[in-house]
Amino acid sequence: MDASDQHTFIQQRIPQYFTNGAGGIRNNGHVAACFNYQYIHEVLEHALVAVARLGSEQNISKTVGVQANIVAFLGGGTGSGILVDIAVMIREILTHHQYKQRINVFCMLPEAINGATANDLRWRKSNATACLLEVLAYSRAAATTPTGEYQKYMRNRMHRLTNDPIANEIYLIGNASMNDSIDTARIVGMDLFQRTTNAAGVGFLEHSKWLDRRTLGSTDDRGLPTLFGTTCPLEVCFPASETAQAFAQISASYLLPLLASYQPATREAGENERRAWSKEWNGVGRIEADESNPFAVRLGVFRSSDFEEASQAHLDLLWAKLERFERNTEARMQEVIDLKAREEHRHIEGVDTFEENDTGQTSLFNRRVQHLRSLQQEYRFMFERLQEGEPPRVPMRPYELEERLVHQPHLPGALRRVTRDYASALAEAYNERLRRHALATRYHLLEHLLHDLNERVREALNQSLSWFQSASTTERARELRLKGQASMAWYGKLENPHPHQRHLFDLSTLRTLNEHNIAVERLYRWSTAGDMSLEDEQQAINYQDFIKPCTEFLARTTSAPGSNTLSIERYIAARLADRVVDFFREYYTKRFADMNLFELLDKATPPAYNGQTRGEQISGYFIAHLEHIYGLLSSLVTFEAELWPEGPSTLDSSLFMGLAWRDGSQEALFKQALQHMSAFASHGQTPLVNVMHDPHSLQVSYGLHALSLSTVRDFYLEHNSAMECYQHFQRAWEEGHGTGLMPVHSSGEAERLVTDRNALGYALPLPEMVIRRSSTPVTQPTSPTSAQKPAES
Repeated sequence: MDASDQHTFIQQRIPQYFTNGAGGIRNNGHVAACFNYQYIHEVLEHALVAVARLGSEQNISKTVGVQANIVAFLGGGTGSGILVDIAVMIREILTHHQYKQRINVFCMLPEAINGATANDLRWRKSNATACLLEVLAYSRAAATTPTGEYQKYMRNRMHRLTNDPIANEIYLIGNASMNDSIDTARIVGMDLFQRTTNAAGVGFLEHSKWLDRRTLGSTDDRGLPTLFGTTCPLEVCFPASETAQAFAQISASYLLPLLASYQPATREAGENERRAWSKEWNGVGRIEADESNPFAVRLGVFRSSDFEEASQAHLDLLWAKLERFERNTEARMQEVIDLKAREEHRHIEGVDTFEENDTGQTSLFNRRVQHLRSLQQEYRFMFERLQEGEPPRVPMRPYELEERLVHQPHLPGALRRVTRDYASALAEAYNERLRRHALATRYHLLEHLLHDLNERVREALNQSLSWFQSASTTERARELRLKGQASMAWYGKLENPHPHQRHLFDLSTLRTLNEHNIAVERLYRWSTAGDMSLEDEQQAINYQDFIKPCTEFLARTTSAPGSNTLSIERYIAARLADRVVDFFREYYTKRFADMNLFELLDKATPPAYNGQTRGEQISGYFIAHLEHIYGLLSSLVTFEAELWPEGPSTLDSSLFMGLAWRDGSQEALFKQALQHMSAFASHGQTPLVNVMHDPHSLQVSYGLHALSLSTVRDFYLEHNSAMECYQHFQRAWEEGHGTGLMPVHSSGEAERLVTDRNALGYALPLPEMVIRRSSTPVTQPTSPTSAQKPAES
């Protein structure tokens, strides 16, 4: 292998394959990044394009600057093995696009956490030390070259480095006193959330003030760059989402039994509607000759000429024809009734149309029930009207007239006119028989149809109303109440507790002896029943007012989109409780959406009993939270800036706070709390406060900047430190002459830059520059030309 290959590999070692991660070996992670260079580069490019792409919004502007945040756990092989690679790639991509840039690196240092053995911890500390040494080495690699540039290879990809740090600031996260790495990672997550979201006021301050930290570009007494820092984010918050969920479950448990017996009010039909029903149903099966009317029935007709001089045999034929006409009439009448039945079935399945004075606020469920009850009134009314009269009676065959017609004497001439016209009378009798038969058929078919429609609409109505009653409301109500009152939000605590985060109501003065939280319970009463409920806390909350809006919500969210039909009956009844919880969660979320911490404390906390004003009381709650915060403000890395004379003056500290207030009175209350805390602040620094957009958080960010690695105890101490672990494993690797399985550095070139005394112009290996011994002389970096002479000799 030539020299450029040592930028990827280390000595003659062949990287091992691990199914999960790099196996704690930094060279494995670095080789993986080199072999997947194109993929990583494309991911970063796509992310940058997504961030910088122009939208169609008004007053949009092009991106001119990009801030990149890199997070890595330095104890393993992947994060610590590729940290330098990713930083170099990002910087080159941003430079290629000519963006103003800032690169922050968050390094989580290994700690003694649950599940980590002593040997694991020593290896992880060695990895962390090697990674930070390589960061310093690549930041200084171009200092000894005549061209002022250093060529870093990742296989056949070459990057040009200049003599400046590869990142603007590197935050060391260690000494966090956490039980596991997840809690440590959440510190970084809180910090990134504060920095990168528009809601975080401290993020704006952090972003606007870093330009003032001129000492970040300086060096310490040994020529090492002072680009390290620490960060300590803290937060007091009101978890609106979790609180809304807990409140919704409790309220749903009280509303469900009321919904089980809920029935919308019925409107009685007026005289105009009854007349309209009568007109509509009278047209069903109406006997008329208009063939364009789909509900009309046309009857057969007999003429007197059909009966003139008819014999008995001919009359028998005419009666057979009448029976055929009656069968045709029955079939046609049945067809008309079936057509009307299908039309009414569609009405039963659907809902009524909006009335002109309807504003769209009527519940679809209410409209459904009212529609069914209106149909029920219509069918009952028409059924009663139908039964008011006697059913039409169909006359028998007119045998007497037929007999007289057959035996009527045949008189000549004018004498025929003086005899009775039995032919016309018989034709009239036959036609009356057809008419009466049609009316009787219509009567019985309508009677059956209206009875069937009455039963069908009754079943549909019961089905709609039983949608509430069939959901096991009693059992589900008990489950929901227990679940809501068992949630952490009901006790004024966070669902995922963290030492750096605190609930707004998590104060000893707001808790009872049985661990009930007074503020949360009062907030529940206020948000559910209003201000009047706080005046008499013994009075039960009336949940009746939620029935109508809840049924409107249920109907709106269970209807078929784009259709006038209702799928509420086909909706799973077992999900009723969940949908009621959804209704209340939406309700409470809207209640809390615009309330800031001042207003939440004002509504939730009990009145003062010691003569304090309400403002003084609220200010006192903020003082209690600030005392807790100030007790946690500390550097998460142990360092000693006094080890070199200019260290304390070079060190830069920042203390930012973000809080949302609505007016000057709320601002004055918080400033009053800050003035009270200034006398107890051990850091001797007044926080810089910014107004936040997020109303539910008080965020604090404490940071120390411009640290040198040679002032951090875990690295400048030679014994009982991370540096000792690094030197132990590095010696073991060197004694094996590159044949071992556990290399410390990510590549042979990185190892050369760190361990070669002539590589960086310090005349000492980089670890010796970081370690502070009383016998070690302090040497300043040499110039490029003088650095080449000992290298050549």
